[in-house]
Order: sequence, then structure tokens, then C-alpha cells
Amino acid sequence: MKNSQRPFAIRVSPLRSDYGVIFNGQGQPLKTHLNSDFKHWPTPLAQLLADDLNAMPTHADVRESLVFCLLSTFCEEENPSFELFVEDDLQWDAAYRLSDDEEIAEFQYESIEPLVRFLKDDWVTLPQNTCQNIEEMRLQEVDFVPGEIVNRWLTYTENFNQFQIYSVELLQSIFGGIHLSMILLWVGRKLSSEDLMKSSLFLSCSKEDLENRKFTKQEREDIAVFSVKLDALRQALYLLNNQS
Repeated sequence: MKNSQRPFAIRVSPLRSDYGVIFNGQGQPLKTHLNSDFKHWPTPLAQLLADDLNAMPTHADVRESLVFCLLSTFCEEENPSFELFVEDDLQWDAAYRLSDDEEIAEFQYESIEPLVRFLKDDWVTLPQNTCQNIEEMRLQEVDFVPGEIVNRWLTYTENFNQFQIYSVELLQSIFGGIHLSMILLWVGRKLSSEDLMKSSLFLSCSKEDLENRKFTKQEREDIAVFSVKLDALRQALYLLNNQS
């Protein structure tokens, strides 16, 4: 689904005057990722999505909009039942398994400072986990993330709504399964989009020069571009949480 049908605009919903329907530049209603009609959303949400789509390059796929991914999914899900698997997923979280290289580990530690501040004395770093599943961890006697940390996150996420839970799943699919704690902090509005991006580069060891805290010009551009997408998603979550 190429983003070549700009500009997207909203029209007042015939169902509710405070809701909007999104149309493309050819006057056709926006379709979901499964080619169904989009639901009618509160006007601020519909406008946010239209603005997000219009800001994308014309050659981009509309599914590159995180707001589109979120709203499109909930257009298709009649009875959403997304779940978090905190206890299991934390075992592969790189925030608790820093690099064996002390210099790299130092930068990784700096990049997760909001997490360390959140957990305080509960934060730990453990040996690397290369196992494929929990059972293999037990067989290989790999250290598990302590229960104190797991319980902190279970408490932290117990009131997450379905939109927030899906967003965690969405971001884990983008960033990979080793960034759960930082993503949870971001969803809880305790972490900036830029800080999440920077941390992901260090924790995944995908930064161009891991022994230098400075980012290249291309890395800075990538961080800025994706931070805008994250900020739009965060605004969508805020509006959904406060909709009447």
C-alpha cells in the first residue's frame, strides 16, 4: 500500500459530528492493512493519522506509519485480546545482559539510565543468554532475570490497556525482542522517543561505532525521522486513553 494517494484529509463522520473519516487525494476512503474500510475515529485521532500519512514520502508504504498500524489493527480486531509476556520476554532483554566488552557495556549502561533510575537497586546485569527458549535456559543453567525485576514490571503494566499492549508488541517487532524494558518505559511516558532510539542502537550493537558515544550524521537523521513516528504513536495512545 504505497503512500502515493496524498493528500489525505478527514471528513465529518455521518455517525457522529465529533468523529472523522479519512479519505485519500482521489476521494476514496482509507483502507486498513487487510483492505477493509477504516472505522470512524474521534476527529483528533483521525487528523493525527492523516497528518502522519501526509508527512511520509510518497514512495513509502502507509504501514510505515505507526499510527496507521495501531488504528488499522483495531479496525480489524472486534474483540482485541492482546497479551504481554513480561516474565518470559524479559529473559532476553539486553538491558540486563550488557556486553562483555567493558567499553561497550559502559555506553550501553549510559543508554539505559532511565531504566536504572526506575529500578534503582533492583537493576542487575547478567551473562549473555543465547538460548532459544525458557526450557533451554533451565537445561543450560542460564541466569534468569531476578523475580524482583519481573514483579516490578508486572505491577507497572497491570493497568495497560489493549492499545498500549499492542503498541508494545508492535515496537518489539520493530526493535527486536531485546528491548522490552525500554519500550515499556516509553509506553508509560517515562522515556523520550529519541532516548528509546539511541538505546536501541547501543543495546542491539547496531551503532556504527560502538566505542564512541557520538552518532554519525546518518544515525542522527535516522533517530530524528523515527522519533517523529514514535511521537505520533505516543500522541495516538494519549488520545485513545482520553477518548470519551
